[in-house]
Amino acid sequence: MEIILEKIKQSTKHCQFHSVQNEQKIGMNQESFQLRHIDILLAHGWFRMGKHMFTVNHIGWHREIRVFWTRYQIDEIVLPASAKAILKKSAAFEFECKRLKINPELEELYSSYRKSVEIDTADTLIEVLFRHEADDIETSPFQSYVIEMRKDGKLVGAGIFDEGRNSIMGIVNFFDPEYRKYSPGKALMLQKIKWASENRKAHYYPGYIAAADSRFDYKLFCGKIGAEIFDPIIPVWTAYKDGIVDRISNVQKEIIRQLHEPLWLDPAHTAKLIPPIEEE
Repeated sequence: MEIILEKIKQSTKHCQFHSVQNEQKIGMNQESFQLRHIDILLAHGWFRMGKHMFTVNHIGWHREIRVFWTRYQIDEIVLPASAKAILKKSAAFEFECKRLKINPELEELYSSYRKSVEIDTADTLIEVLFRHEADDIETSPFQSYVIEMRKDGKLVGAGIFDEGRNSIMGIVNFFDPEYRKYSPGKALMLQKIKWASENRKAHYYPGYIAAADSRFDYKLFCGKIGAEIFDPIIPVWTAYKDGIVDRISNVQKEIIRQLHEPLWLDPAHTAKLIPPIEEE
């Protein structure tokens, strides 16, 4: 992990690094931050949080849930029948991608969406995107876009992503609960992939998935072909296969137990001790 961090620091010299337990954060400088920096950080398992990039290997109250950053190789994606069905249903809507400018229409849609979900999330869209720095959004270092989903002119869904030189990073999707049956969140993910392909991007990063926790599995609904997960311990991107995150997580947990360390500890320091995962 130390070697990886040093490489990232050399490539992003104008960033400020912070570390708290197993979560690390990089503060960005708007004037010096470039699209290639997003590619570098995403490729090493980092993701946007507010106006920063951060990385984490575990989540949960006791840091007991192992997470794995995920990406798609755009040119290798083969959509399953379920994703194609969503594409067919979404043909009745109009989609338009534009540079993000937060406005009352977007905030109203987000508010309606937030009231319909059973998750603890920010009160406003600005807070989702900029956390505690919402008073200074004009200095955001990210190039953000929004894909608007409309029905007869009415805004019924929106998906926000950030652009890198060769990649995009999916940030948030939200929609009018009355249109839930059309799976607008997944339809917007498909539109992001479409935009990435048309703009010759190599990768789409939707965030992380978790071992033994299905809440984040929707990020892989575009299919297993072309999907990859990142293990910071090796560190490499590995083709996603059923059961792979649980197998890796279980091996690492056992090693941590043998070292008599708490389970939430970032296992990066045990990298040399972890055997390769054998293919079944």
